[in-house]
Amino acid sequence: MCAKGLSAIQHIDHPDRLLFPLKRDGERGSGKWKRISWDEALGTIANKWQTIIAEDKPLGIMIGQGTGRGCNRYPYRLARSLGGSSRTSPGYFCLLPRIWMAEVTCTGQGRLYVDYHGWGGEFPKTQFVWPKQLEISNADGEMAVWFIESLKHAKNLVVIDPRPTALTDRATLWLRIRPGTDAALALGMLHVIIEEELYDKPFVDQWTHGFDALRERVKPYTPSYVSHITWLAQQDIVRAARMFAVDTPSTIQIGQAVEGHLNGCQTVRSFICLMAVTGNIERPGGMVNWIPATGTPIEDFGTDPDLRDDCKTGVIGEEVAKLLGHRSAAHPGTWINEMVAGTSKVRALHMQGGNPLQHMPNSSMVAEALRKLELISVADLFMSPMAQWADIVLPVAHALETDDIFNTHPRFFISAVNKAVEPPGEAWTDAKICNEIGKRVAPKWWFDTVEDLLDAQLMAKGANMKWKEFAKLGCIAKTGKDQIYYKYKTDYWRKGGGFPTPTGKVELFSTIFEKLGLDPLPDFVEPNESPLSTPELAREYPLILTTGGRRPFFFHSQYRQIPWLRSFQEWPFAEIHPETAASYGIKEGDWIWIETLRGRIKQRAHLVAGLDRRCMHAQHAWWYPERDRPYGGLLRASANVLASNELPGDPAMGAPSFRCMLCKISLAESDQEDDSAIWDRERRLF
Repeated sequence: MCAKGLSAIQHIDHPDRLLFPLKRDGERGSGKWKRISWDEALGTIANKWQTIIAEDKPLGIMIGQGTGRGCNRYPYRLARSLGGSSRTSPGYFCLLPRIWMAEVTCTGQGRLYVDYHGWGGEFPKTQFVWPKQLEISNADGEMAVWFIESLKHAKNLVVIDPRPTALTDRATLWLRIRPGTDAALALGMLHVIIEEELYDKPFVDQWTHGFDALRERVKPYTPSYVSHITWLAQQDIVRAARMFAVDTPSTIQIGQAVEGHLNGCQTVRSFICLMAVTGNIERPGGMVNWIPATGTPIEDFGTDPDLRDDCKTGVIGEEVAKLLGHRSAAHPGTWINEMVAGTSKVRALHMQGGNPLQHMPNSSMVAEALRKLELISVADLFMSPMAQWADIVLPVAHALETDDIFNTHPRFFISAVNKAVEPPGEAWTDAKICNEIGKRVAPKWWFDTVEDLLDAQLMAKGANMKWKEFAKLGCIAKTGKDQIYYKYKTDYWRKGGGFPTPTGKVELFSTIFEKLGLDPLPDFVEPNESPLSTPELAREYPLILTTGGRRPFFFHSQYRQIPWLRSFQEWPFAEIHPETAASYGIKEGDWIWIETLRGRIKQRAHLVAGLDRRCMHAQHAWWYPERDRPYGGLLRASANVLASNELPGDPAMGAPSFRCMLCKISLAESDQEDDSAIWDRERRLF
């Protein structure tokens, strides 16, 4: 079990747990609270929402969440049950690009997963980890044990990552790529594979659409040209391409890092094209769309309610993020910009386990936007920075205190979460909170009890059993012979065979992208801040900054108040090459300032010889729950302060640039140096 799982018990009696519903008592952000009943808390939320719906349609209410923990279908259902679609999550730059690019290109519904299991008689022979730390992080975190076991069968492990990780030492090939240039590498590999005729000709001829157009697109991406863009050696680019095409089956474990910049969706599409032209889609040991454990994925419970006709268009940011608008979801970056400009119609925000002050880019701008909302309600286990800024705070039960259905990301199994202990105080589960709010504002879509809600999910999605039976059973899974490979050769997706796309084939040339006015072929776009795109800025901000690398004992802004986990790391640290650090007079453990156009933060220097001298890495989502300073000092510590919220971002989904920006650094005399200016800025913003 991972460190986070082992430490779960320390949540149960933690002295800082939220125990009762709270209402702001004084100015917003004053830190003064009054205990109230659940009836008053839910009534305050419901009454405000009903007023907004009557005056401004449901689009005036924004409902959000953080990273899903198997409960994300509840806030999604809550948003849709209102009849509208103003909902927000980090999904537009995390996980959803992987899912939706697979859907657009070949799967119709659902993503492609690495077949680590050997159920079809083969394991992956060549594994690309691009860039990902699957052994310690999600979204495929449930696959870590299978992944590590599958490496025993692999001939090649190729790691593409600007940073050294636990996997780079055991890799056959480590490609230390320039941040933000992953699409160029993938297109360069396609160039080699096509020019050397290493592609799977039968699969390409029969099951792909647009191969000739793709061939033309990748012609300029020669090893020489790609080497210049990516900082990789030409021979390594060629070697990687040949491994992937020849030593099959081959797979790509896609990490969030390739999604968090303005070319994220086309980067993922370039990966899928690599898988397709080499025949690694739907074959054993390759990339597979798993058949759900139940008749339909359990998370579809969140999308059951119908949208009002007048809420299907005019979704926030649909002109900026084409696929988000297509899916009737709001684009968070557009919403924040509109709030700051005073043009947004959103008047109320409810966050279910979300912390946008920490997970969104340009935290200062997010703080400025939140000031203008009429009502903010937050459900969480602890008084997070987001909860501190709320008007109503709702206490949430921990997983050990919950009965629920856990829908794993790979979908081939669902499991019962059986409550081990009672929640403290008056804490409620996520399901109960959403159900009770829903009963007050949209009773058609909600249930008398949480057990009824769980029964409905299991019955409607094909499990054909009720919660009490499932709780005893523990798990429903489709594994081994229950999974079907080569589904495109059967009637699984369409009668007579084929993929669930408009052409019935893997769309290297995407007819859906073409219809949406997007480039139908994958391409590389230079980051909006880089030595190549902004050379003048690079003279003042000479280092390329990347963020978001995972640690095994934190997850985004979570767990900093858990003693066992915090004991591993008390402070945020920034990784720098020793020679780069020395040129600034910086030594291991020194406090340093890191500055971009958006602001500056302070972290401790950690010298890492494996980094490129021109790059550095800063930790995201940091704050200090133990400090009395406003909001735990998030504007002093978190790399999200430095990230850009510049629009339009990725044209398909609007992802911002977290992973490749320009920065400068300087030595700080101590942890306390010049703190007063930062605290003053926090007070002004909050």
